[in-house]
Amino acid sequence: FLGSVSGGHLDPTRQGNLHFQPPAGAMAEPSAKRAKTGEDDKVSVATLMSRIKGTSVVASPPEGVFICTHHGTFHADEAMACAMLKCLEEYADTPVLRTRNLPDIDKAAVVVDVGAVYDPSKHRYDHHQKTFTETYSKDYPEIKLSSAGLVFKHFGAQVVEALCGPIAPKNAAAILAKTYDSLIRELDALDNGVSVADNPRYRFCTHLGARVGRLNPGWQEKSSPAIENERFQEAMALAAKELTDVICGYSEGWLPARVIVEDTLAKRSEVHPSGEIMKLPSFCPWQEHLFDLESEDEKNRSTLVKYVLFQDSRAGWRIQAVPKARGSFENRLALPKPWCGLRDQELSDLTGIPGCVFVHAAGFIGGHATEEGAFEMAKKALEEHAKA
Repeated sequence: FLGSVSGGHLDPTRQGNLHFQPPAGAMAEPSAKRAKTGEDDKVSVATLMSRIKGTSVVASPPEGVFICTHHGTFHADEAMACAMLKCLEEYADTPVLRTRNLPDIDKAAVVVDVGAVYDPSKHRYDHHQKTFTETYSKDYPEIKLSSAGLVFKHFGAQVVEALCGPIAPKNAAAILAKTYDSLIRELDALDNGVSVADNPRYRFCTHLGARVGRLNPGWQEKSSPAIENERFQEAMALAAKELTDVICGYSEGWLPARVIVEDTLAKRSEVHPSGEIMKLPSFCPWQEHLFDLESEDEKNRSTLVKYVLFQDSRAGWRIQAVPKARGSFENRLALPKPWCGLRDQELSDLTGIPGCVFVHAAGFIGGHATEEGAFEMAKKALEEHAKA
């Protein structure tokens, strides 16, 4: 199902419209105890997995405080909702009751995906009632929240802080927005029956929802409340691993790359007066960030970048054409057609630039032995297109 950390979403127009602000209600939630207080003490994957492994998942109400969700077949949304709560110190040791018995549900400290009540002031997070219309924000009008989206909307900022440690508010808000867009939205859509496309060409069978679904006992397997609850605990662990991979991936990889691309984009006119050539000081994933930054600020798209230069893993340099749109195989300005498919001396002779290595047959990327040569290829490509 759709997204990834690298931003390869099937609906590029939605992802390019992210606003790095928490949705209404996200910051109004009464603050749970802070998960950790320092960078070295943030909740690690191992700690979170240990919490889940140690969580009692039961069929009868336990003593004291407990989280409640429904029994029977489980889905990715409530598994993720419970996994997110386990990120927080307040619920680290809280048992999970799986039931549909209303008197028992009423006793729970937090209720997800059951009970037919949405009331964040009482920590009731169900979405099955007819009157329910809540969405994450105005940017997602077509997808109602599932229990995963509800818990993320009200606890997401705390979850990000727990997993990432203290970070600047702007960065935390960016990670919050990206996590909903690339992970939680998928679960909301799946649970509410929103198709990824009107006429998909093939089916997704390995998405998180499918993997969680396969943990349910099969029709030929022996089943009981105890077996169901044991499998649900596995589902929570699976959801938690996905959650940490996404959030920590944004914190440790995506965010530092965004900073590099943002700085490089701001200085592109220093590379070439046209502003159409951008040179990265070191390689990092850049396409998603470029599209995000262009969508966020007019100055970043007043002149669109056509080529990006960066060093490859073998100390050579690459020139890559920017796609027309996120995920597109068409380019804003492909490398000149006569160059395409040529290599080495033949390419150098044609371009008049010594040291050329290659240009792909599709014209989206080329290589040169040196930084200066890659820049000359980009500059000449602009000139050749200007003549055409």
